Amino acid sequence: MRAFLLLPIAALLATLPFVESRSSSAPDSPSMPLPQFDSSGSLLRPRNFDHWLFVGSNIGMTYSDDHPQGPGEFHNVYTQPEAFDAYRTTGKFPEKTTFLLVVYQPAQKASINKGGYFEGEMTGLAVSVKDSSRFKEGWAYFTFGEGGDLAENAKALPAPMCFSCHDQHADDDHVFVQFHTILRSARHKSLP
Repeated sequence: MRAFLLLPIAALLATLPFVESRSSSAPDSPSMPLPQFDSSGSLLRPRNFDHWLFVGSNIGMTYSDDHPQGPGEFHNVYTQPEAFDAYRTTGKFPEKTTFLLVVYQPAQKASINKGGYFEGEMTGLAVSVKDSSRFKEGWAYFTFGEGGDLAENAKALPAPMCFSCHDQHADDDHVFVQFHTILRSARHKSLP
């Protein structure tokens, strides 16, 4: 009798590794780092994003005809790994998706470096947040300052400053997917 009961239990236990659990990329995943706001509605500066997904980088990219001499700043873009997984799986960025544009001054001639540039001091941070319950347009854009003196919190910028450009020119869901190989390769098959 005992062997009769043990056999079905052993069979059940053997199948557990193949049972798919709920994906951590779900928009309401408790493990996804969520944007934090203070009581006035200002976004708190994101911390510990060094464990987020590195989406891509550019150097000296500008949207105006007036651009600086030299290499320009490094712009590194990060998002939550769970948001990326959801985008890759569903073709949509989930609510609470956050993108960080971290700005570094170009540096050179340090240590053994004799030519070229590497990331120097972090001097700026801009953030976009998807939150339809909080923002009429669905996305909002924030800047925590430039020049190295970053604010602890930031109000959403007026829509004409960032949203309208993202609305007109961003490749997918107000995100400049076109500038980042990782996002382009993850684009859902149903999208052009």
